[in-house]
Amino acid sequence: MTQGTQGKGGVTGRHAGFRPGGAALRPGLALRAAAAPAMAGLAWQAGWIHGPWPLLAALLFGGLLYASQAASRRSAPWYFAAAGALFLAFGLSLVPGFGRLDLGPVSVNTGKALAGLAAAVMLPSAWRWNRACTVVAGACLVGVPALAWAIGYVHWGPAPLRAVALFAVGNAFGTLAEEWFFRRWVQQPLQRWGAGFAVGVTAVLFGLAHLGGGTHFALLATLAGLAYGAVFHLSRGSVWASVALHLGLNVLRRLLFGL
Repeated sequence: MTQGTQGKGGVTGRHAGFRPGGAALRPGLALRAAAAPAMAGLAWQAGWIHGPWPLLAALLFGGLLYASQAASRRSAPWYFAAAGALFLAFGLSLVPGFGRLDLGPVSVNTGKALAGLAAAVMLPSAWRWNRACTVVAGACLVGVPALAWAIGYVHWGPAPLRAVALFAVGNAFGTLAEEWFFRRWVQQPLQRWGAGFAVGVTAVLFGLAHLGGGTHFALLATLAGLAYGAVFHLSRGSVWASVALHLGLNVLRRLLFGL
């Protein structure tokens, strides 16, 4: 997962998030890198994306992810940064031809979903959870909704279970993409300056990314982001742990408040 060490408290190392390698072709890595263009091809056939740009962008994304793992120590960080920039472009719907897949109570940003799934394939993470993660998750799942209700941002209004289930399926794609981006491309590299710094800065950036929902929403997202980052750190770098908490909070919000 990194070129550094994996200690008790979290993942550390100068080159967190990418593994510089040699110049020789690595077939297993190349096969995983092909996930992005392969998924784009399937989405194109299904009519979820249109035109050549999604296919070209997916091919480029897969190539950059491959290079970030297989290139030399000197050039790998640049490929990794470029892959992160393209990941951000996918998430912000800046790549033409990607649309939204309507699932009723939620719609899926197809570009964001593709980037997240491709990153998860290329930069896999093990599932890890411990008692400390449970404490942080409990505080988040109780505290964030309670604060949202206290400041009047949400009001009691449970959603039907069918709508909650559909929301959970659709929201899982966006949640996975956000967590892979913020943990792999933001928090993990920042850990060279300390775990607390990495968790705090990443949470602030996560909150700012949600300013479109208003200042209250951005504040709540920042607090939730602190919990997501803490769980990632306490689980020794398990992105799946932060995905689980993030999705759990989103589903709980829909279940209790219909949002």
